Amino acid sequence: MQIELGSSLPPGDPHGVSVSLPLWQDTVGWAYRDEKVLEKLNTGYPRFFVPRIVRVLAQQVVRHISKSKFANALANVQNVDDLDALLVPGKAMAVVCLKHLRTTSQDHTFGAFVIHHSGDINPLEDHVGEGGDGTSEIFAVIFRGSSSKGEPKALWQHTGYGISSRCASYWLSTAPWTKASHKPDVEMPTTMATVKAKTKLRTRIADLLCSEKQTVSSKDIWLFHTGMSAIAYSAHLVSENRQEKPGVAVFGFLYVDTFKVLSKIHGFQCTLYNASDADLDLLEADLKADPTRYKALYLEFPGNPLLASPNLTRIWKLSREYGFAVVLDDTVGTAVNLDLIAHTDIVCTSLTKMFSGACNAMGGSLALNPKSKYYSQFKSKLEAVYLDTYFPPDAVIMERNSLAFAERVQKANSNSELVVELLEGHPKVEQVYYPKGSPSQPYYDRHRREGGGYGFLLSIVFDKPASAMAFYDALEVAKGPSLGTNFTLSCAYTLLAHARELEWAAKYGVVEYLARISVGVEDPEDLLGRVRKALAAAEEAS
Repeated sequence: MQIELGSSLPPGDPHGVSVSLPLWQDTVGWAYRDEKVLEKLNTGYPRFFVPRIVRVLAQQVVRHISKSKFANALANVQNVDDLDALLVPGKAMAVVCLKHLRTTSQDHTFGAFVIHHSGDINPLEDHVGEGGDGTSEIFAVIFRGSSSKGEPKALWQHTGYGISSRCASYWLSTAPWTKASHKPDVEMPTTMATVKAKTKLRTRIADLLCSEKQTVSSKDIWLFHTGMSAIAYSAHLVSENRQEKPGVAVFGFLYVDTFKVLSKIHGFQCTLYNASDADLDLLEADLKADPTRYKALYLEFPGNPLLASPNLTRIWKLSREYGFAVVLDDTVGTAVNLDLIAHTDIVCTSLTKMFSGACNAMGGSLALNPKSKYYSQFKSKLEAVYLDTYFPPDAVIMERNSLAFAERVQKANSNSELVVELLEGHPKVEQVYYPKGSPSQPYYDRHRREGGGYGFLLSIVFDKPASAMAFYDALEVAKGPSLGTNFTLSCAYTLLAHARELEWAAKYGVVEYLARISVGVEDPEDLLGRVRKALAAAEEAS
């Protein structure tokens, strides 16, 4: 049985971080902004789709400013309903957003303000504090919604700076100046409970990263309210500790927003390499020709969606020889399966994914390798400017969700291998991308922990488009954006992430009709039965 188009995932959860796109054509409609599809979406992945409750709060903020002594800042606007606001929890984030919008949409950006829970308003430039976890103040960058060329939406998506749906719900139900009739659905934890939850999260993440060769302290873990904000913050470390707009190597086909936040928001000069030995040779040749060309190298291990594992040992050796930092995203591989931090300077993780598993809370982390030659440099910078933006209810829920993280990863590992075995060799399946059995498996195994598996994510290329669409439509699992959920979740990945750059993505092997499956922790026989049924549909379609 399919979950209805537009329903939240998990079903019925107002803070679910995915949305049901049960048919391939639904994803096409989402990707190309078909109003018939969009109007049915009650929610969406929070960075791809600004939560409706956040939009309501943004309108309340705009109206509140329009009735204040700062209304003259909006004097050139005939209708206040034409305005919108980007809502973020920190001043530095607001500064980045304001600067970017003034560069790209100067005539349609009207400044930034601090909104206090009490209703007080301050212009951004007059505000002394840096912000915080979203309980007492939020920062609003005001823009003309209909004329801003999509740049505010791109900022929201690429940076992960935006406030969460729980934060918006809290403000709408408790701030005295809001006019929306909103029933409270967020319980604010005590300060002590929040501190305990965040301490447990840092300790849990540090313990997972440790190995016999490497010890990581909870003091080396930094929490963020989204995974992308952790990536964005790593970019600040790289640029502000070296040069303003450094050259950066992007090794492998990374998650779409990692590349975009580095190149588009931070203005880094990014060079994209395939996650192959041949391109690693090319990287080394480029470094020999210009030893100071790169200040950082970003990679995922393994990559998403092709699940290739680069030669991290060689990359690390090159980084020490040529003086660039290695920033690694281990979201797909997980610290349960892989021991990676010894060969990186920074490890970033989207806690939203398998660490949470429940698909109802956002979060991110940044870990420093205490043996890195940049450790003191990066840590002193973090200690000086880090701002805890993690909204307390989100942090408490994340801590609760992550209790059985290791056990869930092991179960998903096992289920994934069974699904891969079923898919491989099927006449309609052209290729299955999975770390086990791939040409790069030796590089994966080099860092695989004792007892670790090969992960929960796999991608499939079929013999023809009709087979892919039929398989997807017939697969009776949740379907929508995101990954790392306790329930199996499939998506038409390339359409979700690269619909407007299909030819470019195809050059790197990410073809249009690629189906991705994030395998969950369900009963394996039930799951395999669903996959068999979908494969039968693929056969019938062609």
